Amino acid sequence: MRKWSKEAIAQEIRKMHTEEVDLNYATIAQEQVALLRAATRYFGSWRSAIEFAGLDYEEIRRYKSWSKERILETIRELHANGEDLSWRNISTITAPQLAAAATKRKHFGSWRGAVTAAGLDYSAIRRYREWNEETIKDQLRELHEQGVDMNAKSMEEHDITLITAARRRFDSWDKALTAAGLDYRLIVLRKPFKRKKRTESETAPVEVGAKS
Repeated sequence: MRKWSKEAIAQEIRKMHTEEVDLNYATIAQEQVALLRAATRYFGSWRSAIEFAGLDYEEIRRYKSWSKERILETIRELHANGEDLSWRNISTITAPQLAAAATKRKHFGSWRGAVTAAGLDYSAIRRYREWNEETIKDQLRELHEQGVDMNAKSMEEHDITLITAARRRFDSWDKALTAAGLDYRLIVLRKPFKRKKRTESETAPVEVGAKS
């Protein structure tokens, strides 16, 4: 049995908050009974324990619990934003709480089940490319050599996963292009408008009073 103290309780609450675990009272009462009892014993209430841990209780109280509909909407939103939906990435980096909720038996039982229910091809999700700084830079150079239009708007249509990964790794699209050794100014800025040269007949002076 775990030995509780005020600091141990606060530390556990902060850890759960960092992992994006739902800390509202109803969820804790259902899933973390031992922690709730300890918090009530040491602090008198769950609210006092939350505040002792340095968290905003009102924000915790308003936290929306996961439902099947919310899980599916979140998966689709992440996919539309070009996020890596592989289990490893979702469960450890992007959305651990989503992963935990999706795999509960009362929801979808597995990440594959949740992704499939969201209308996505799980086999394609599993093949999602593992982007790191080097693979991103290599891909940018390759696209540039191929003459692909690489301004941000075009890239969002051409390869949303690449530009999303680049922004995540390098903070911005411009910085990613620079890191790849490319001149982002020549890529993202529009070419100046060139006025069409007028022909000699168009520029020749017209004689005033000339007979036709």
